Amino acid sequence: MPHVVFMFFYLRLTYFFPSLPLSTNMATVRPPKKRRTGHRLPPMVEGSDAAMDTAMYIRSEGGERLLVPVRPGDNNSGTGDLDPQPDPVSTPPHFNYDQPADMNMDCEQDIPPIRDRLFYMKQFVARVDEILQAMQAREVLPESAICADCGRQVAEWRCGDCIDGRLLCRSCMRHTHFPNPFHRIECWTGTHFRKAALWEVGVCLILPHQNSPGICDNLVWQRNMLEKLQKKKDTLPQTHVPISTAESLDMADSVADPERETSKDEATMRVLDEMLNGHNPDEVLEEDETIRPVDTEADLLDADAGTAGFTAYMQGVLGADSAAYPSQSSMPTPPTCDALSNQYVRVVHTNGVHHIALVTCTCRGHEKITTDLIYAGWMPTSFVRVRTIFTMAVLNHFRYCNLEMRSSAYQFFQLLRRLTNTLNPSKVANLYHELRRLSRLWRWVKKLRWAGYAQKAGQPITPDRGELGNFCPACPQVGFNLPDDWKDDPNRWVFRRVFTADGNFKADHVRQKSAADDIWLSDGLGMTTKNSEYKDFLANAKERHTVSSILHRIGSKGLI
Repeated sequence: MPHVVFMFFYLRLTYFFPSLPLSTNMATVRPPKKRRTGHRLPPMVEGSDAAMDTAMYIRSEGGERLLVPVRPGDNNSGTGDLDPQPDPVSTPPHFNYDQPADMNMDCEQDIPPIRDRLFYMKQFVARVDEILQAMQAREVLPESAICADCGRQVAEWRCGDCIDGRLLCRSCMRHTHFPNPFHRIECWTGTHFRKAALWEVGVCLILPHQNSPGICDNLVWQRNMLEKLQKKKDTLPQTHVPISTAESLDMADSVADPERETSKDEATMRVLDEMLNGHNPDEVLEEDETIRPVDTEADLLDADAGTAGFTAYMQGVLGADSAAYPSQSSMPTPPTCDALSNQYVRVVHTNGVHHIALVTCTCRGHEKITTDLIYAGWMPTSFVRVRTIFTMAVLNHFRYCNLEMRSSAYQFFQLLRRLTNTLNPSKVANLYHELRRLSRLWRWVKKLRWAGYAQKAGQPITPDRGELGNFCPACPQVGFNLPDDWKDDPNRWVFRRVFTADGNFKADHVRQKSAADDIWLSDGLGMTTKNSEYKDFLANAKERHTVSSILHRIGSKGLI
């Protein structure tokens, strides 16, 4: 209809204007654009249904390109001078032995499908039965359970952190894991593999001296004596009956600890004194490291009520046969010292909290144990009684998790507790406050080392203002990212400073409740100004309102 109206109007114009040409191009409507969906057409194979109405170019005798239709089963399509195609079934394949062995020899007939996300998921689903069988095969003991290392003893131990995960005897598991004392191992109980610890096979931490090529004679003697005692245990048969959780808790409760009881009494009296002075009881009882006594030994005895309920439920389901199925989470009670009175310590690593004996030597003095620990890569939480150690690897790992994933110290240590005891992480000692304190000290020590204060022993550690700040390549610096004659540049307007003001309201949520007792490690030595100078600036600074003064006065009177 629009075209008809246009033609009628055009004929009326030619009546008044005869010189108007009749061959005028008419406007056409553009076809809509095709939306790009990202789907590609599948490749067409000669002889398939998709190639029914296709054609191909061939070269004739004269060298011209001819378009010849392709039809399935039509060997004479196109020119008659073309040679007939050989039968792919009757013709033997021709192999080129110069090509690599992994090359696809039949590229034309073996066209791979589109390998997208669904392709690989379908592959996984199609073989899920084989995957399940392979995983289930790891949960049983092989018929020939012989040690894969010595080949003589019965193998009942395996390591979950080693790559091969071989079955080893107790002696071979101990000897192969002295260089890796923080691996997680498992032990066969007769029905399943339970979680175990390396202290059960006799692995201990032998602390060498600083700048020593090996271990001293005293440490060699202790290692040989402990090995003789462990060899006697290697010959004993495995009992397969670990101590239950309830029994271990009863045994721990029966042992009196005067030091812990004294700390509890002091904490109770401190809370009562604060309440008598008029403080709020809720604020006094709040968990804060400055008023809360850090009692990690008592945290070890905290059992989750849900686990006890689950144990009772399983006993009701299994009935009289519940004794034949020991709990997987139950482990023998860890000792407090070895045969040579070496104390057992808690070591916090990237895969959880470990309980292991620390074999030390005091031939160079008892105060050198701390520096020997740091030389070995272990950071103690106390210099008086070493009972808890954080590895440098876990401190760096926490810094990376905080930097990339914004994980807090609480979240990170909850992850370590979950890795240590999956079913009941509340039974693991709560070392959250130790992690906060030690991670802060660890960052400060690394800044001092980067500033060059570890190059010479005994040098005074007196960094100047801003000396502990890391080098910033984005800040304008003459000779680095600014030319020497930048002031004479004709386009000097590009060199300007931009000030940005931020309210930083999140800082109110992390305000310290007892800032007076805090220790400033790098006050004004990094990227921030000194605390005293900043307070003097706030005392003399004039507050400037960002809105109109009239609106501010009206708002202060509550009119708006």
